[in-house]
Amino acid sequence: MNLLEEIQSKIYELSKEERMRLREWFDEFEGDSWDLEFDENMKEKKLDAEGTKAKQGFSDGTFKEV
Repeated sequence: MNLLEEIQSKIYELSKEERMRLREWFDEFEGDSWDLEFDENMKEKKLDAEGTKAKQGFSDGTFKEV
C-alpha cells in the first residue's frame, strides 16, 4: 500500500468531527500553497503578460466582467 492509499484508508476511520477538522485544515493548506505559488509567479514575472493584456483590454473597452 502506498502512502496515498494509507492516508485514504485512515480518512475512512475518522469521525465526522475529525473529517470536518481535516477539511478545514486542508482548505487552509491549499490556500497557503496557492498564495506561495502566486507570490513565486509574481517574483518570476510570470503574470506580467496577463497583466498587460488585462490593462489593454480595459483601455480599449474589450474587457469582460466576471
